[in-house]
Amino acid sequence: MRTITDEHLQAYQEGGCLQKLFDVIKEDPELSFEIRMNNKVMIYYHKDRILTISYCKGKPSIDTLSEKYYKNATPPSVSFKDGDLIQTLRDKSQLRQYFREAKRLVGSYKEGLEFEVQQNIALGNRSFSNRFVVVDMEWQLPQSDIKKEERISRTRIDLVVVDTQKNDKGENDVYLGELKVGMDATDGKSGIDAHIEKTNKLICSPKACAVLRADVERIIRQKAALGLLEGDYAGLNLSATPRMMLILACRGSKERQALKKQGEKAREEAKAKGMAAPLIVWPNAQNILDV
Repeated sequence: MRTITDEHLQAYQEGGCLQKLFDVIKEDPELSFEIRMNNKVMIYYHKDRILTISYCKGKPSIDTLSEKYYKNATPPSVSFKDGDLIQTLRDKSQLRQYFREAKRLVGSYKEGLEFEVQQNIALGNRSFSNRFVVVDMEWQLPQSDIKKEERISRTRIDLVVVDTQKNDKGENDVYLGELKVGMDATDGKSGIDAHIEKTNKLICSPKACAVLRADVERIIRQKAALGLLEGDYAGLNLSATPRMMLILACRGSKERQALKKQGEKAREEAKAKGMAAPLIVWPNAQNILDV
């Protein structure tokens, strides 16, 4: 289950040993704070994990950026080792420096517009006063207790989204959101057809549905307690079965027409499988300036 203990949560709040680290993370719009299994929090930059926070018996431990990002470069200079950890956690300038260096290394390792758009969508949809709320990024079904031959392959979901408007049954739909930016990733293993197949398997799995719903409930409570989600969520009645959402981000009319055809194709494919039609939403990736 994706949850952290009350003790771990309190460490990020006023007077907690992780409060300054949390403040630095919250003030940086390029960082995402995500609650994970085994009482861990992972911090992402453009879909890449750059910090992992564990908490046990009143003490935090920090895992930093993977060595793969700096095989041919200088690693981050800020130390989170046991002897330095407490001092580092007290020094916001050191914490900011770590994230600056880690982000630079990730940026040199790989680039991707889709990762940036994904994070911006999550950042821009954090309020229950709006129609949609992104509650998690990169959700994945834990399958260690499932026989290998019965496991669902490639269960990672870009964004888990809750609809604040109730459906005809009086429930708030939970969406498994797949993001596509432009036309670079509409075919092959990452194509829309593959995502429909994956989503259908998750929807048809009672275990997956139950785990997802429980995760969403816990994540909402804990992120709201930390101020990462805004507004009143008390009236939510989460649906037991998720739906699919296609998030199609275009950078011009040509891409929009091409993606529109992909969306129509996705609706037909879903109908053929007996699925509810995917909800298609259109964020704007052009960042048009206005006054």
